[in-house]
Amino acid sequence: MKKLLTSFRFWFSLISVMIIIQNLLGWDDKNLLLYFTTPLLLFLNEWTTFRLNVFGEYVVLAFYICNFLTWFSFGYVFDKLINTIAIRMRRKD
Repeated sequence: MKKLLTSFRFWFSLISVMIIIQNLLGWDDKNLLLYFTTPLLLFLNEWTTFRLNVFGEYVVLAFYICNFLTWFSFGYVFDKLINTIAIRMRRKD
């Protein structure tokens, strides 16, 4: 449990879920927080704007999945980097 609470994957995923909940509750009605916290959505802005009008809920679900996977991946990369650095520092001792 202690290892889970100290991992970036857990905290980044938790923040992502909080952003998704805020969007679902309607507090982010223009999706600005969702867009600005998910770098991939900024690059796909033109594509998603058209699809949002045509497909609606399915694209919004894809936004949520993309947000969660992006931040989980960032947390995974940070955890791996920290573990690699820690292993190398132990080998030098």
